[in-house]
Amino acid sequence: MSIFAIADLHLSFSTDKPMDVFGPSWADHAARLEENWRAKIKDEDTVLVPGDISWGISLREALADLEFIESLPGTKILSKGNHDLWWGTTKKVEDFMTEHGLRSMKILKNNGFVIEGSLIAGSRGWLLPENPESKQEDEKIYQREVGRLERSLQDSIIMFNQNGADGRKTVTEENTGRDPENPEDGKKPARRIAMLHYPPIYDPERSNGFTHALEKYGVDLCLYGHLHGRAHTRAYNGVRNGVEYRLVAGDYLRFDPYLVQK
Repeated sequence: MSIFAIADLHLSFSTDKPMDVFGPSWADHAARLEENWRAKIKDEDTVLVPGDISWGISLREALADLEFIESLPGTKILSKGNHDLWWGTTKKVEDFMTEHGLRSMKILKNNGFVIEGSLIAGSRGWLLPENPESKQEDEKIYQREVGRLERSLQDSIIMFNQNGADGRKTVTEENTGRDPENPEDGKKPARRIAMLHYPPIYDPERSNGFTHALEKYGVDLCLYGHLHGRAHTRAYNGVRNGVEYRLVAGDYLRFDPYLVQK
């Protein structure tokens, strides 16, 4: 049983949003994604999808895209991207999925998972303060997303300490008996994996709230998306202070899911 990752599916089965207008790398991308996915991913595997999943602006518009993902092998853990306008509250999304028989997808927001002995956590992320496009009003969202990442990391650690299996459990006052910053407690997770949509780092010489949280909670691997085309040259793929950062945007991977863990 393996863990894979791919972000930025940008599916549009119910909307008029052809991605090939962004260049030849996007031509027939959904068909290529399906072919590559089915060639390597089995039902017992897990796929991490860090955002920008569907161009639908409502759950109804996103349904065809979610049904496409449902038809593919594996369990999928989804987190929100900046273009996922269809994404409502966690309960609303989960109820919609239940209603429509979408059973292979799980939602990551303010919660964590334990998959194959590895901790899975994450958040959407946001523009970094160093980004020239970041404005004063972005600071509040940035700080909120850092907090969500921390809560998700804490939840994954609590689940691991409580012998949690695949699934979701929310952090509450009742289940925080162990120190969330110390996941060992006599056991050691296989890996600590974080998934964000926005890049949490550009310049390895600069720290920010996301890099601090990832290092504080001992994350081994941080997967992210959002960057496309020429922006791939700005991506940081490397190890900084013990955390490996890797871009897994769909077009960067040529729509071939990245193997995270065998």
